[in-house]
Amino acid sequence: MEEMRRDKSKKKLDMDIGLRLRNIRETHGFSQREFSKALHVSEDHYRKIESGGSGLTLDKFQILFDRYRIEPAYLIVGKNSMQIELEAYMEQCSEGERKKVLERFAEYMERYVIR
Repeated sequence: MEEMRRDKSKKKLDMDIGLRLRNIRETHGFSQREFSKALHVSEDHYRKIESGGSGLTLDKFQILFDRYRIEPAYLIVGKNSMQIELEAYMEQCSEGERKKVLERFAEYMERYVIR
């Protein structure tokens, strides 16, 4: 009985992780093929990850973070582990770093908000 509960719990977690991963991938305009190549898995296996039929291994979490800056904590619990106080961050940046942040923000607004 306990094992069945654990299996259901893991299945739910895998489904939640897969849904969050798919949402991130689609939001940023990546294909399943791109993510499957990055993770060194077949497209079919990657589809299983997004559908919750297969889970991510620790090395895959690491690849997603290193390559796409997708936080494992977000995938697992749905919340980012780091919350950035933008004002404090901007005060500590050099002028060049502030310019880069603002340029990236403008690109984001153009790409995802102003459609």
